[in-house]
Amino acid sequence: MYFSIEPKSNIKDFFNYRREYGEIKKALKRGEKVIAVIGVRRTGKTSLLNIIYHEINGKKVWIDGRIVCDPKKDIFSAIYEVAKEGRSKIFGKIESISISVSHIGLRIRKISRNSFVNMENTITRAGKIYVFIDEAQKMDPKQLANLLSYFYDRLPNITFIISGSEIGVVEDVLGEKDSKHPLFGRHIVRLEMKRLDEEKAMEYLTLGFDQLGFKISDDEIESVISELDGLIGWLTLYGYERAVLKNKNALERVKELAAQLVATELQNFLDRVKNKKLYLTILRNANNVTWSQLSAYVNKDMRKQINPNTLTQAIEKLMRYSFLAKEGNKYLRPDPIILDATFLL
Repeated sequence: MYFSIEPKSNIKDFFNYRREYGEIKKALKRGEKVIAVIGVRRTGKTSLLNIIYHEINGKKVWIDGRIVCDPKKDIFSAIYEVAKEGRSKIFGKIESISISVSHIGLRIRKISRNSFVNMENTITRAGKIYVFIDEAQKMDPKQLANLLSYFYDRLPNITFIISGSEIGVVEDVLGEKDSKHPLFGRHIVRLEMKRLDEEKAMEYLTLGFDQLGFKISDDEIESVISELDGLIGWLTLYGYERAVLKNKNALERVKELAAQLVATELQNFLDRVKNKKLYLTILRNANNVTWSQLSAYVNKDMRKQINPNTLTQAIEKLMRYSFLAKEGNKYLRPDPIILDATFLL
């Protein structure tokens, strides 16, 4: 069912993105060592990884980046657990599906040289192991890059499939343009998942409602798309509220829930920066505008002249964390809900 709100685990329930799915399958068949799926939030990255995870035969491990404190130790330990026990494991959770993380050995603080060598030998003897890392941007990018480089060079039986929504942070992990980066020169498969265009969004909602035998007008669907854009996560939530829960005020409900969620994400970002008002003002005015237009709007709303370098740095930081995007020479919010979220802070 397209409108199920948990991450998809079967390709028949996964709309669009068949090219990305096919590219991952081909990369796995070729034996690629690092596959990175990137894209702004709520474009279906977790579902895509979850489908591949369920389809793979053999030893595999799923790691939620949000529970990892020390990538080098924690991820190494998780892979070792799978190699030692000879069975697949999930560490953390796959979005809303809670998995216990007790007694899984993710907190090894000291590993002796002999123990480390023994663990490495155990991993080598275990054969092929697929390591899925969701929410990779939540980890220390330098540590994760070092870990990927280490496995790439020393343990070729390990394949990493990672996903991340804060594109700039994930770029730090991959570091393909930095000659001093740990992964420089290594081949990495990169796939970017983008929002649905208007035609595809219309098709998705129409097919989803048809699956449930729910009648809905084209005008209503068009109204939903104009409000939620082509982010499949929000469209799915709308379909669930409207057709499964029979909520006639589904759009208002989704916008309310979505704004609260995005506000939490945005607040976590703002807690790490100075001059929060500047960042919020940029987001409120980034409605498909050029740098000059955005600067004029921000200066007007802030009632003072913002140093151009300060403005540029703030814009770049918002883009790095995927709260802002640039198409051509225009800046815009990649998620329409971001505007509503700014007024909750």
